[in-house]
Amino acid sequence: MLRVVDNWSVIASSVERVVGRRDALGIAALISLGLISSDAGRDLVDAAKKNKKRKKEKKDKKGKDTQGASSSGREVVRVAQKYKGAKYTWGGASPKGFDCSGFTWYVYQKATGMDITRGVEEQWQLGNSVGRGEWQPGDIVFFENTFERGLSHVGIYMSGVDFIHAENEQTGVVVSSLDSDYYSQHYAGARRLL
Repeated sequence: MLRVVDNWSVIASSVERVVGRRDALGIAALISLGLISSDAGRDLVDAAKKNKKRKKEKKDKKGKDTQGASSSGREVVRVAQKYKGAKYTWGGASPKGFDCSGFTWYVYQKATGMDITRGVEEQWQLGNSVGRGEWQPGDIVFFENTFERGLSHVGIYMSGVDFIHAENEQTGVVVSSLDSDYYSQHYAGARRLL
């Protein structure tokens, strides 16, 4: 509680627990000089309390979401990298040969135990949308109009601008850049499953 007293440092010390030292001294000085009322000072402190609480809740929520997704996401990427160089097989979903959605399905199954279904369209329906450039390791990235109209290709985001995917019969499972001319033009979006 703010009290108007001659010694502004007493006011500052009671306010300092809620707001920073500099802000507390500023509020106390304004009250002592009569530039704001103690009620106005109390309103400033209350607003600071709410803001501090809101920031803490946001930080706690972000920390939980990011830590969980990052840990599981890194495991998804680690498992995916084991299969770099595997051959591409239309309809394949094993290390003997993968197609794009078979690769993402197999990796998620091995890394997390999740069954994310086998089709590109079905995988697109899972999880939450992720904005371009806001990717985290393990996010699923989608492409459209590659070999057919609509959603037609999928991979797993790694880091930076890299993703790993079962590209085609010539290349098999490779790491490509989301910034490459081809993939940036065909990028459709990303989904976070973890």
